[in-house]
Amino acid sequence: MYKRIWPAVLCTLLACKETPPPAPVEVVTSPAQSTYFPIYGDYVATTRASLDVEVRARVNGFIEEVAFTEGSRVKAGDLLYRIDDRPYKARVNRLSAGVENAQALLRKTQRDVERLEPLFRQDAASQMDLDNALAARDQARAGLAAAQAELKEASLELEYTRVTAPIDGLVGATQADLGALVGSSAQSLLTTVKRVDPMYVQFHMSALDYLNARRRKSSFDDQQKLDTEGKAVEGFVQITLPDDTRYRYWGDVDFTDPQVNPRTGTFAVRAVIPNPDRELLPGQYVHARLELDVIADAVVIHEKAIQVEQGGTFVMVAMPDNTVERRFIVTGPRSEARVVVSSGLSAGEQIIVEGIHKVRHGQTIRTVSAEAYAKRLEQQQADLLAPEDSAPQDTPVPDQPSGEAGEQP
Repeated sequence: MYKRIWPAVLCTLLACKETPPPAPVEVVTSPAQSTYFPIYGDYVATTRASLDVEVRARVNGFIEEVAFTEGSRVKAGDLLYRIDDRPYKARVNRLSAGVENAQALLRKTQRDVERLEPLFRQDAASQMDLDNALAARDQARAGLAAAQAELKEASLELEYTRVTAPIDGLVGATQADLGALVGSSAQSLLTTVKRVDPMYVQFHMSALDYLNARRRKSSFDDQQKLDTEGKAVEGFVQITLPDDTRYRYWGDVDFTDPQVNPRTGTFAVRAVIPNPDRELLPGQYVHARLELDVIADAVVIHEKAIQVEQGGTFVMVAMPDNTVERRFIVTGPRSEARVVVSSGLSAGEQIIVEGIHKVRHGQTIRTVSAEAYAKRLEQQQADLLAPEDSAPQDTPVPDQPSGEAGEQP
């Protein structure tokens, strides 16, 4: 009798025992910060050489020497090409002789004037004789000036047979090979030299971004200063290279187009940026970032704390009593992983950034460090990936040889 009653009593006692409360959920929190928050404009930009000079022949002749390596760095004045200079040397020699002849003629006419002037004062020479001598001297002087001008022109043409680099920079491919006939026409392009330090970065800004950047300069004097410098906006420009790395030098806006393109609603902006290591080359596509505005005391949180549903945008706030509050917020500008909260949060409130999907409104939580949370996740993943213990298997009985099994005779 009693043996049947005691199991029933034991089951009743176990059922009446209270279920323990669930353990608090571990989360990582981060405070909402009040900070200086710059607002950037991001643009697709292209690089361009700050100077791009076409090297052309100024005189006619055959190329006798190509004195540079294509793609190399050159300095202003370095020899690039040498054109056959023999005809030009001959002309210089001929005109030099003409100058000497004109100088001799001028000396003769000057002596004639010096002889006639005392004779004219003594009435031994007529006024006509003196006038003729003076006119001959003036003609000889003008002839000398003309001969010297022709000699100077010929000397310049002789100098132009040495084609030199006009600026420091990188020289391009040659367009005229050794022995080619070149001339002083507009089509006589020999090569180009590009200055790549500093480099230009060009992009197009929307009219709305222009207004935001312009309003930063609220005073009339500041705006007039920008207009005098030839730029409607100012600021430092940071670029990101094609491999998503930040370029270590900053640029500065030095020119803006004075009008907006009515078809695109944008206008051109140019920044100048150092390039001492030739990391940038003309024609590259990069991403340019320009500071447009600043929020002085912005409430900023990490973007991974933000959740979105049909009812709006919300975050999970860790309250002082270790419970969770679901808080709807209004977000503003964002930059990289940071988001401005326009309303709904105050600076200093703790926002859940890890473990968001494990909690709900009103639930009890326990705050841990990011390192401890990461280690706990690693351990859980390791436990899931660990192989299960294999079950013991029966030892198989070996087969008996044929003729030995069965009944004994």
